[in-house]
Amino acid sequence: MLKPSKLIKKVGLFLTALLILTVLIVNIGVCAGPPKKVAIFPFTMNSSQDLVFLQNGLFSMLYSRLSDPGKVDVLDREAVDQYLESSATKGSLNESQARIIGANMGADYIIFGSLTYLGEGASLDASMVDITGKGITLFFCEQSKNLGGVVSLVNSFAGDINQKVFHRVTNNKLSAKPVPKAPESSVPLQQAGGKAVVGGGLMAIQQGYQQGEQQGFSTHLNFQGVIGAMAVGDLNKDGRVQVVTATDSDLFIHQLEGNRLVQMEKLKFSSTNRIVSLDIADINKNGYPEIFVTSLTVHRDGVQSFVVEYDGARYMTINEGEATYYRVIKTPENSSVLLGQDHGSNPFNGRIYTMMAAGNAYKKGKSIRTPRNTSVLSLARGPVTSANADEYVMINEHGRLVVANDSGSTSWASTKRYGLTGHFWLLPRNDIDASFQERLHLNPRIKFYDIGSDGKQELFVVKNNEFGGGAFGRHKRFKNGHVQMLSWNGIAMAPVLQTATVPGWISDFTIADMDGDGVDELIVSVVNHSKQSVISKPSSSSIISYKL
Repeated sequence: MLKPSKLIKKVGLFLTALLILTVLIVNIGVCAGPPKKVAIFPFTMNSSQDLVFLQNGLFSMLYSRLSDPGKVDVLDREAVDQYLESSATKGSLNESQARIIGANMGADYIIFGSLTYLGEGASLDASMVDITGKGITLFFCEQSKNLGGVVSLVNSFAGDINQKVFHRVTNNKLSAKPVPKAPESSVPLQQAGGKAVVGGGLMAIQQGYQQGEQQGFSTHLNFQGVIGAMAVGDLNKDGRVQVVTATDSDLFIHQLEGNRLVQMEKLKFSSTNRIVSLDIADINKNGYPEIFVTSLTVHRDGVQSFVVEYDGARYMTINEGEATYYRVIKTPENSSVLLGQDHGSNPFNGRIYTMMAAGNAYKKGKSIRTPRNTSVLSLARGPVTSANADEYVMINEHGRLVVANDSGSTSWASTKRYGLTGHFWLLPRNDIDASFQERLHLNPRIKFYDIGSDGKQELFVVKNNEFGGGAFGRHKRFKNGHVQMLSWNGIAMAPVLQTATVPGWISDFTIADMDGDGVDELIVSVVNHSKQSVISKPSSSSIISYKL
């Protein structure tokens, strides 16, 4: 039997140890802090089928895989739905909106995304945003061969969140890609020689920036509908440039007021038009530049282009019903030349020639030799392989970037695909019951511009990316797009800079000093969403710009 003094000593040691352990536990709890709150917003479902069951299933799967009592609290569906009903939040989210919503809800992280299901394939696009902006944004985009494969995609996305954000070890085969933050710089644009090129939303290809949020670009217009083409010019000789945008059959003339594009005019044309391209240039030399409008017929199997001009009081159609594709290009001497292309059997096989004004009409001039499968809509002229070369660059029918000399011989062709838009030409019906028509998609403009004022011009090219890399066939569904700037490296045209990737698809771009500050901007029209069926959300577009 222990003596009282020894018993008291042992009890004292026990109580001391218990006190120390309690303090450690409390301190650990304090250091760990309150559990992180995660809000999962309903995923946008892009499908002709009713996938509400899967939308609910995505929430349930992520809820169960991310919840960790005492560490991670996932807000229940009822709380999220109540917030959506009481707020003005509509449509798809972006990172900026997610941070605002998260702060209002008291959440630490917001998860949002979309699931696209066409035919047999499915694609899951998702983001997890730290509302403080201090942590990385996780971006996940993967495809499965069927709808059943979505479960494994959700497992992978949840596994990445647990590993990279909450530091929980899980077995995960796929990897969500963190969005790196561009380093800050006060220099609008600089040559980097392998370092990051920062500012104005442009970045070095070597850095691999793919999903930067608002990386230096400004949004000037949000538009309900599809902006399929765009051009910029001083139409009325007031010393300010106007931005002209086109839907299928209408033109909208905007002017920059502050940072917003304000509509000045709306010009309505026949509903049988399907406008695919715009250019502005004073070809007839009367002081007022013409708007050259390339338009397909309503059935997308013919061409019915027209020309519009301001006459000092109003905008007039001075030429119409032309079966010609128009494109205005710059020569190496920086003069504007109007090119035309015969309609041919499709947009990639008609003869291309220079055009000259003849009254209110435009007559054919010198024929231009180009390789087969060339469209004038994706054609530019400038020295590429040497400073004195007279060459043409084009995106051909197969999406390849091609450099050709003035005799029409190919000097170089890319292995990668560029271009691609939602505009298409319908080929003749070729099956027995005449119910099927193949689509031939058009490519956007390409353009030379000297970024560094070093006398060497870079080539600006749009690159729009499809869901599943084109696995969905002739019905194009676009995931995102960006503008690349390429330069000849002695062997090939190689990308040196690119804009931040934007969701949707880029329909057009141009380069001009839109705000009159003496610095040119890269002005881009983006189709954020194209309406696919009567039950899908309305189409929307934006005009954004990057400082050069």
